[in-house]
Amino acid sequence: MTKNMKINRLLLGTLALAMLPAACSKQQAEEADGSVSFSVSADSQVDVVTKSNVSDYTTLPQTGKFTIVLTNSNAEMIYSGALENYDDSKALKAGNYSVKASYGSVSDEGFGKPCFTGEKTFSVAGGGKTTVAIPVYLANSIIKVECTDRFKSYYTDYSFTVKTGGGTVIAFPKGETKAAFVDAYTISVSGSLTNQGGKTQTLKTKEFKSLSPKTCYTLKFDVSNVGEGRITVSFDDTVEDAETEVDLND
Repeated sequence: MTKNMKINRLLLGTLALAMLPAACSKQQAEEADGSVSFSVSADSQVDVVTKSNVSDYTTLPQTGKFTIVLTNSNAEMIYSGALENYDDSKALKAGNYSVKASYGSVSDEGFGKPCFTGEKTFSVAGGGKTTVAIPVYLANSIIKVECTDRFKSYYTDYSFTVKTGGGTVIAFPKGETKAAFVDAYTISVSGSLTNQGGKTQTLKTKEFKSLSPKTCYTLKFDVSNVGEGRITVSFDDTVEDAETEVDLND
């Protein structure tokens, strides 16, 4: 073996040793734990003839009050509970995860009872911190009642009742301006009306089906012929896309 060959072999060995720490460092970074923090981004708009916001009908929930369920790629639950109680310094193994966020329940119906839900998949890199914004959407339908001036001038007293497919009964007395949140599939409407002469009549029950979530429906009452007191109900179910997102962070 020549002197030059010995030098070349020595240089190659030195180079290989120098590359070992770099390779180990890369492997350690890939195997290291990471962490994640969450925020909730809500599409708070409601589809109506003209766009409106959920906040027009109720107070929006605070981000921390959402319940989140965090699972890994093996569908094993890592955390379930209030977002405000999640420890974002908690170490997570590098890999893929899924998080679901929810607030309220569609079966809990009535005034001021919105239900939001959403899901997001994401990855955690070893040694890094991931920030995840979970998009959530209104899962209920919204029902409100309006009466025309002609209707209110003819009937001195009136009240309406909305019954949902789940059996919830929601009363809309005279002058009620609040909107109710209901499970998005079917409702029936009835009422009691008293005219200027003191005569009371019952509004025949009307049923409306195939309601959509994230939509505000208006039951608008009118008197089509004041002489006969015939009542018409206009059920506004016109929808249009709502894309704006509103950040619910505190």
